[in-house]
Order: sequence, then structure tokens, then C-alpha cells
Amino acid sequence: MKHHYIVTLGLPLLGLGTAHANDDPVYPATTVATPITITASALSAPGEVRLDPDSPVQPIPAADGAGLLKTVPGISITRKGGMAGDPLLRGLGGSRLSVTSDGNYVLGGCAGRMDPPTAYLFPRSFDEVVITKGPQTVTQGPGLVAGSVQFKRRPRYYAEPGFMLDGGMTTGSADRFDAFAALEAGNSMGYMRLNANHNEAGNYQDGSGNRINSAYNKDSQSVQLGLTPDELSLLELSYDRSRGEAAYADRSMDGSKFDRDAWGVKLERQAITPWLSKLQLQFGHSEVDHVMDNYSLRPLEGMMYKAMNPDRSTDTARLLAELNLGTHQTQVGMDWMQDAHRVRMAMGMNKAAANAYRNQPRKDNQSFNSMGMFVEDDWLLSDKQRLISGVRLDKTEARFEQLPASSSLKEQNYYLHAGFVRLEHSQQDWTWYAGYGQAERAPDFWERNRNGELNTETNHQLDAGVLYRKGNLSGSVSVFAGYVDDFILVDNTTLPQARNINARRFGGEAEVSWRVADDWTLASNLSYTHGQNLSNDIPLGQTPPLELNTTLGYDNGTQEVALLMRNVAAQHRFAEGQGNIIGQDTGPSAGFTVFSLNAGWQLTPTVKLAAGIDNLLDKDYSEFINKQEAYPLGDNPVTGRISEPGRQWWAEVQISL
Repeated sequence: MKHHYIVTLGLPLLGLGTAHANDDPVYPATTVATPITITASALSAPGEVRLDPDSPVQPIPAADGAGLLKTVPGISITRKGGMAGDPLLRGLGGSRLSVTSDGNYVLGGCAGRMDPPTAYLFPRSFDEVVITKGPQTVTQGPGLVAGSVQFKRRPRYYAEPGFMLDGGMTTGSADRFDAFAALEAGNSMGYMRLNANHNEAGNYQDGSGNRINSAYNKDSQSVQLGLTPDELSLLELSYDRSRGEAAYADRSMDGSKFDRDAWGVKLERQAITPWLSKLQLQFGHSEVDHVMDNYSLRPLEGMMYKAMNPDRSTDTARLLAELNLGTHQTQVGMDWMQDAHRVRMAMGMNKAAANAYRNQPRKDNQSFNSMGMFVEDDWLLSDKQRLISGVRLDKTEARFEQLPASSSLKEQNYYLHAGFVRLEHSQQDWTWYAGYGQAERAPDFWERNRNGELNTETNHQLDAGVLYRKGNLSGSVSVFAGYVDDFILVDNTTLPQARNINARRFGGEAEVSWRVADDWTLASNLSYTHGQNLSNDIPLGQTPPLELNTTLGYDNGTQEVALLMRNVAAQHRFAEGQGNIIGQDTGPSAGFTVFSLNAGWQLTPTVKLAAGIDNLLDKDYSEFINKQEAYPLGDNPVTGRISEPGRQWWAEVQISL
């Protein structure tokens, strides 16, 4: 099935060269239309989902990384406005879910989680997004209690000179407009990749016609320069820039500044000796500068003008060796991170008084220094079985530059341990796996602000599953069960605080896709998570309800139509006022069913038209994993949770030359 919604102008490679990534072609000889898949990518390997950012998923995603991740079964997005939603995997997010860009950690700066890491990432500038479920790897940093999300760009290798230009536009409801451009060029000595995008939208309307404070405006650019004297050597320099602003419905302030500048350098050599297959060294630096205020993006009457300007500086380094030891493929590495937070603020009876923060010195508040070592091994036991295992040790030094009332300790050292083992068995069309993983996590910036004397959190988790691929039928089932010792619970039932509890969690995801006829495909996925606060014998906050997505699609190569039905059950298991640094439960939620539709027409071999409608029946609904609406527009009443968009249309034309 191929479905589309991005207006794209594409040109094939110019010249005789062919680009390669890891010895595999990146681009074919001609450019093809960008597909839109209306079911999320299935489990591609045990415990792993791989997404192609060039294949967006209906409903139309937001203009950042969270917009892509919300299509994956088991991932929820906490809505605050039109963009910058905060992702959770199986109900766990924040520092429990590592987010990296080209191997470097991405971290937001706002003490109120206005700018989660995915707010600064534009998916289409990456080649692949890899999601690991649970503590089933040790190569992606410390504290993978929930798992990891990797936004990845692959290096290019050109045997001969080559050139590629691609561009796209999207238009839709609520003044939605996106534009994207990408340029690649290279020869046998190196390559250049340039990406630029613009995303904007106004305030959307929910299913009852109420306007939600959700407008945003965002621009991002990136550049990668690679030196490739041969296909085994690489020196790459990269730079990413992001600027934006976003209105929020869940609080009394908006994000009037989302600035991120990041650069990195990567040095890599492959096939060094018969046993040393790869050696990689990389370094990254990022600066996040964020402003939240109550006057730049909304009218202010009879209130004090306020502005806060947190920033965050993060340095990361990584040394990795890949070893080929017969039946063992082993990764050995070290990584390091230095992270510093600062803030300044001002308030007054007018804008000038609040804007005075710009002339104030920044004050340090918290800093972190982490060092880790890891070994991960893939042991081929036979032609049908393999044993994957790993161990990791970390030391995190945390320091309060200004000692808060929540702590009497200026500095703390956390010694963290992680490890896993997983057995995989593949036979004909089946693959099954079972594993155990443990991940220990230090309290993060947001949790330490609430309680500076928390214990580390340790997740003990069993993961198992099966994958099937044969002919017109494919599917997978993945299940987990875990016990979290000293789970860090954010509890706002009385005063905002964080405390340690013990918790139990279990659940999983199931997916199936069946090509019922030559041009027809039926697909469905199911996800469920159950959480229990064992210390207080109540439900664990921020646990998502049962969800079922079903799609029916027709595609004869020229015309195509697809219908998506999303069913979410009511959630009656909640812990009001309790949750995590992203959000807390606000009561039960109702179930809902939403339909979306898209269609496409390959008008000529080079021109394709497509259009779609999300929330076809204009359903008024809200998610359980959500924030409370605190700033209704106009005379609209406060409705509780922030409502999702009502009926939205989009249209596109795609040209491939």
C-alpha cells in the first residue's frame, strides 16, 4: 500500500554516481512518491520498531519527533498544544526514555517540560528512527527503564559524483503549512547534506467547535559534511539549528522561544583487522535556550507580566569498538555526558519590566556529569539461535548549584548498574524471543527539584514475543512484565513532591497485516499496559488504556483509498494527582472511536494527487494521557483535559521527475 500527504518535488540523482549507506543504496535511480502508511511500523526485530521518517502515518503528524512517535503502538503523547507533545512508551517517559540524535543525547531545558527533546527534532531530516522496547540494550546510555528512541542519519558513500534535490509542502486545516527541502551531493572523496524545513499552524478546533490555544511556528536546518577517502573511512561534521514558538492550552504561559544549536564530529574506520571490524569516536555539543512568558503569544489583562529564560548546555562523547570474534559480534564502549542548567527571570506591571530578564545574568541551578562503560554481545549459537546480552556500569555526579528546600545535600553520586540477556530462535517464517533486563536510573533534573534525596530507580523486566512473516500474512506479539524498585512517583495530591514507591507493570502489543486480495490489505494493532502502585495498593498514575487500531486499504498501483478506525477504551484505573514529571492523572476518561480517510491518484508516472480527512465524523474527544486545559480561548468553558482536533483536512500533489 502506498498513501501520501506531502507535496513533494523530487529530482533523481544527477550524474553517474550512486549514494551508499553502509554498503546499501540509499536512493534508487529514480525518485518515487513518498508513501504514507496508515498503520504504524510493525515490530521489525525482537523488541525493536524501525520507522522510515519519509513515510508519514495518518492522522497527519505534528511538526516534530513526537508527531511521528505517536503512531507506534504502545507510545502515548501528552498534549499541551499543537506541538511539543511529550512521548511515553508503555506509560513511561521523560528520562526513562532515552532520545538521541545521531548518537548524541537530546535534552530539553524547561523546568515545566515545555520543550521535550522531540520538540527540537524534525523527522524528515533523518534516515531512520529506531525504538527499543524495555531494558534490552546497554549501548544507548544509562537508565533505559522504558527503552530508547534513536533518530539516525546514515553516512553516504559515492562511487562517482552524484546530486539529489527533494522538496515538499503540506497544507491543511487550521492554517497548516509545512515546507521542506533537502539537498545532497557528493563524490568519492565526500558528501554534503543540507536540510531545511518550516512548519506553522494556527489554533485548531475540537469536535465541538471550540478553539484550542495551539498555534505554533517552527524552522529547522541541518548540515552534514563528510570526508570519505574510501568506503571504510569517515570524518563527518554536523550542525543542527532549530527556532520556534508555540502556544499552550495547559498553562498560564506560552513558549515564545525554542532555540537549539547543536554540532557534532564523528570519526569512523571499518575493517581495521580481521577481529576489529569498526572503531568510532564522536563528540557532540548542544545549547538549548528557551523562554516562557504570559504576554508574547496571548493577550494579558490585569495580571503581572512574567518571563522565565532557562537554558541547558550538554556535551557528550562516545568511543565504540565493534569486534568480530568468530560466532561473537561484540560492542565495547564508553560514553560521557556533562550537562548544566541555568535560569533567569523577571516580572513587572508591563512588558518592559518582564523583558528585563535579557539583561540579567544567568544563575546556575543544577549540573550533572556522567561516565559509563558497556559491553554488548551477539552470540550465534547455531543457524537458528542467538544469545544477545550486555552489561553496563555508570557513575552520575549530580550537584545543586543553588540548594533548594527539598534537599540538604549539595552533591550526590549515583552508581548505576544495567544488564540484559535475550534468547532468539528463528525457524522458517517464525521468530520467537525471551529475555530479562535490568536498568537503574538516577533521579533527573525535574525530580530532584521536587525531592533532592530520592533513591535510584531500578526496573527488573521480562520481555518475550513472536514474529511471523509469510506470503500475504504477517504479525507480531510482544509482552512484558516488570517490577520497579524505588519507582520515582511525582505526587501532587497535597504539595508538589516526588517520592519512591514500588510498582508492578505488565502489558504488550500485538499486530497483524493480511493482504486479503491483490489490491486489498486489512491490518490491525492492539496495545495495553497495566500499572500498580504496590506501596499504596492503588493504580500507577499515567498508565494508558487499551487501544485498538484497524485499517482497510485498496491500492491498484494507480488509485488508492484507505480507512483508519481508532478505538480507545475508557480508563477507570487512575491515581488522581499522581504520575511523573510529564503529567499526573486527573480522573477517569471516556472511551472513543475515531475514523480517518485518505485517497490518492497516480495521475501520471511523475505526478500524484492525494487528500485526506482526519477525525472524519468530527468527534469531540480527549486522551487519558493528557494535560488539563488551563487557558480556554474566547468564551469557551474550561473542559478538563485538552480536546484533540476535530475534523481536519489535508491535500497534496507529489511530483517525481
